[in-house]
Amino acid sequence: MTDEDRPNIDEGNHQQVVVDPSDAVTGLGFVLGLVGAAVGVLAALLAAPQFDAYTIVYCLIGGLAGGSAGVVTGGMIGAVFSVARGTPR
Repeated sequence: MTDEDRPNIDEGNHQQVVVDPSDAVTGLGFVLGLVGAAVGVLAALLAAPQFDAYTIVYCLIGGLAGGSAGVVTGGMIGAVFSVARGTPR
């Protein structure tokens, strides 16, 4: 986005700010990826039959699975929000 494309927003001017779609997709993907990884690790700890060396592997797999699901979901939600709010009408 060039400076010519950006809206000029003054203190008294209440225009709608155009959201850059890549920022919305990246931001929500990152946040929901972290949340998904934490949920995956917690689920692996709760589902593990006992605490041993394999529990670390379960947590790693759960974190990767939850993180990737969070990134995909966050990217999709970010894309929907940026298309809905980012297009000038």
